[in-house]
Amino acid sequence: MKLLDNYGRIIKDLRLSVTPRCNLHCLYCHPLDWEQSEPPGTLTVEDVRNFLAAMRLLGLESVRFTGGEPLVRKELSQMIEAAREVGVPDIAITTNGMLFKRKAKELVGAGLGRINLSMDAVTPEVFKTMTRGGDVKRVWEAIETAWELNLHPVKINAVMIRGMNEAEVIPLASLSLDKPLHVRFLEYMHLDNSNPELYRARFVAGAETKAKIEAHFGPLQKLETDPSAPARVYQIPGAVGTIGFINPVAEPFCSNCSRLRLTSDKKIRPCLLTDLELDIAWAFEAENPLEALVDAILLATDRKPAFGNTLPKLRERVMVGIGG
Repeated sequence: MKLLDNYGRIIKDLRLSVTPRCNLHCLYCHPLDWEQSEPPGTLTVEDVRNFLAAMRLLGLESVRFTGGEPLVRKELSQMIEAAREVGVPDIAITTNGMLFKRKAKELVGAGLGRINLSMDAVTPEVFKTMTRGGDVKRVWEAIETAWELNLHPVKINAVMIRGMNEAEVIPLASLSLDKPLHVRFLEYMHLDNSNPELYRARFVAGAETKAKIEAHFGPLQKLETDPSAPARVYQIPGAVGTIGFINPVAEPFCSNCSRLRLTSDKKIRPCLLTDLELDIAWAFEAENPLEALVDAILLATDRKPAFGNTLPKLRERVMVGIGG
């Protein structure tokens, strides 16, 4: 069956946050340096299995496990295995890559199909500054490990911040030239409760990033993509990989949104860019959790708004606690 919201959008993708903890402190994720800990009532492996089984009954096609940093959850491979066992066709993770090389074989053996890696800069010093201590060599190791294990596609996510990594645009885009990498440039969203004026000063529109790439490489070739996918995808002529632009602020794609989000403390967020959350802990604890979770998902889908709020505002929860 197909799960439809009140605006006729097919809901088929899930972002599942398994923890708010992270081993990096990226500026755009929690610049106030908030420390996150595992909340009471954190999702268990059985909770994940039940939720994904309920979503599958409603037509779920893809799950991406997120955090925080999902690899800090020691049960992640069991959660991925649960996704495989209930029949989710597309199983992915978004990770900063710091722990991936060590855990990759276990994750792939459990059923992991593809990977999104955060890499906001190729220059070690810039990467270290933006992540507050990260080592870009670990991301390269993660990329190479993903290739060795035949994880395709390997996507690179880069959030553009003015005054931080504008000089990294061309080096990042160049990664797609002779390697099968899919580089995605993301607009900085105000999901960090930073000072609104500072946010506006740091914001870089996707069109500006695209213009910079085309000024260097020439016109990009547009590729056909799933309309519900957040990235508009292009290719540098002759390149092996692709370039994508995810522009939720300057060019919102709410009308094609196909996603729900489940936080690690058992709340469904129908929209990333609103504070609306539905606490569904009761459904996990019900006598028949599968039936109760189906009801909860239907309720959340019914509450999914037409549009999110991209303007700077004080958020009840910052990005690291929501899940990417």
